[in-house]
Amino acid sequence: MDGLTPASTDDLPQLGDLVADEPFWRYPAGGPGREEVAHLRVWLTTGPEPGHLAVVTETGLAASVTESAGHIRAGLARRYGPAVVLLEHHLAPELAEGEQTLDVVRFGADGSPHWTRVWPTPAGHPRHAGLERWMAAHGYQILSRPAGWPGFCQDDQN
Repeated sequence: MDGLTPASTDDLPQLGDLVADEPFWRYPAGGPGREEVAHLRVWLTTGPEPGHLAVVTETGLAASVTESAGHIRAGLARRYGPAVVLLEHHLAPELAEGEQTLDVVRFGADGSPHWTRVWPTPAGHPRHAGLERWMAAHGYQILSRPAGWPGFCQDDQN
């Protein structure tokens, strides 16, 4: 998913209270009866339209949120209702040691997932400043690393 078009801040709600934090959340993956594990965090969103923002963090090499996005979205919609914004969060060693990416996952009318990059975005892109402001307000909550990630430290503020 390299070279993704940056997301619009219109796609990103303001965060309210954290309502779920499941470090070992199981989600359906691949064939029937197969599951993977990821870190799920869900916040209420603020604004005129109530809803939720769900962040699914890949926690290991076996977990593939990308391949299971449709199953994940369906499960989140059953649990939290249809107004769920889904973000995929993972380490990005191809960028640099300890780097992370955050992508919005949207679904087309046919149910197919489509990703747009939230962070990092190129500094020269017209959407960079808005995404940087959104990340300044909410990024630490979202990008804080689950225990067990390489380089994780309780005092680490990355």
